[in-house]
Order: sequence, then C-alpha cells, then structure tokens
Amino acid sequence: MEAIKVTRLAHVGLRATDLSRQAAFYIDRWGLERTEEHGRQLFLRAAGPDHHVLTLHEGGTGLDHVAFEVAHPDDIERAAELLSRQGIAIATPPTRELEPGVAKALRFTDPEGNLVELVAGVDQVREPYGRRDVKPQALNHVVLWASDRPSMEAFYRDLLGFKLSDNIGNFMTFWRCNANHHSLAFLCPRHGQRGLQHAAFELRDWEEFMRAVFFMGERGVRRYWGPGRHLAGNNLFAYYYDPEGNIVEYTAEVEQILDEASYVPPFRVPGPGVTDQWGSEPPDL
Repeated sequence: MEAIKVTRLAHVGLRATDLSRQAAFYIDRWGLERTEEHGRQLFLRAAGPDHHVLTLHEGGTGLDHVAFEVAHPDDIERAAELLSRQGIAIATPPTRELEPGVAKALRFTDPEGNLVELVAGVDQVREPYGRRDVKPQALNHVVLWASDRPSMEAFYRDLLGFKLSDNIGNFMTFWRCNANHHSLAFLCPRHGQRGLQHAAFELRDWEEFMRAVFFMGERGVRRYWGPGRHLAGNNLFAYYYDPEGNIVEYTAEVEQILDEASYVPPFRVPGPGVTDQWGSEPPDL
C-alpha cells in the first residue's frame, strides 16, 4: 500500500483545564517560549527554529492531537486522497493556516481515536528567547498507549511510512520516520490507559540534561522516573508530571540510525537493564 511518508514529528497538543497554570509550567519551569495565542490556544516553541513544538488547548485533559510534518504542501492533498481511498474519515480536510505557524494541514483519527494532524510549511522563528535555566531544543518523540498494538503499528507503518526500530518483548515497540531512533512508540496498557503516555523534549547534550534534572529537583517538580539511560534508543531520560498529570520527559543522546541498509531491529527480552541501563525499575504501568 502507498504510504504518506511523514518526514518528522512536528508537535504535540495537550488539553488543559487551567490554561494559565499549564502555560506557566511549560514556560517558567520546562523552558519553552510562547510564540502565539489563537483563541484559547497557546503555541510554544523550543530553542530550535520551529514555530511551535507544543500547543495547549483550553478545555478537557490529556492528548489533543499529535502532528507530523510532510515534505510539501501538495503532500497534504495527496494524503487526503489516500485517506479517502482507505476509508479513513477526515476530521479536518486540507486547510490553509489551520493553526498559526503552519501553511497547510489536515486531521484524522488513528485506530484508537487519537487525533492525528499532518502539517506542511512550518514557519521558522530565528529570534532567541529570554534567559532560561533549561532550554529544550525540540520535541523528540511521543509514546502512545495501544490496547490493540498490532492495529496501531499497521496504521502508522502502512499509512504514514514509519519503520520499526526496536521491540521490547512485544510490550513496547519503537518507530522512526527519519534517522532518529524513534519519533513514536507504542506501549501496551495494563490499566486501560488511552492516549498519550508521554512526550519527550530533547536537550542539547548530557550536561544540559543534568542541569535540567538539577533544576527540576530544586523547583520541586514531581518526578515520575529517572534519571537513567534507556537500552532501546540508548538515550538519557528523566520523566516528570506537569500540573495536570501529563508525563513529560527530558532526553538527550538519542541513538541515530544512519545506515538503513544494514539496520536490523532488535527484539529485547524484558529483564534487568532493558528499560534502564543504570538499573532502576520502571513505575507500574
């Protein structure tokens, strides 16, 4: 089947019952910067040039949508045609300037009801923003709960062109759309969870990572897990809760898969050191 072939993860959207409180956390503590406000939506950028990597939407909780970029605005129209041929309902047809900072976009839902956005023509912002103790560089990956993991994998693989990078015991799988080890991962729920498991923001290097861990501790931000180093992806990690209970991660040194021809996805048997090379056990999922 022809795939849409997304080029990268663009941004993630979260709903917020208290928009002001969430904005204060992500700007003052997490280190992002407000680029625009549109209605009761906030658009936040990282230190990289993308117009936004996080959107906050007033009303409700949890995941609002996850957005992936395609190479050209014309690919949005082609994606709409492919979705229609596959019988996938389009929530928002191809629209110019659907949101600030994006030339064209469309939206549809995946097999578990998550809203997926395809975007093209993301604005670039070059002005530096103010002083921060920690400055995330970009959004690196998102992890979604997947009660029917094979269906979710087939959807993102066959429709959007993702490739398998890693597999932990058929419990968690990691998927890439470029050299980054994973821009998307699926995790089987134990307690009926749905939507977003976590969103990970990339830091420049291990020194910035340790700086972030220090400041999160100093400011009393509630920790979920870490710091540590994953085996799948070989990345440093530290997870925290935002004020509304979403899990967000600081990460650095994520593995890059540069030789597509010879890469073989490993199958890792769950056990000590598989989820954290430093030896910590993950929280009860």
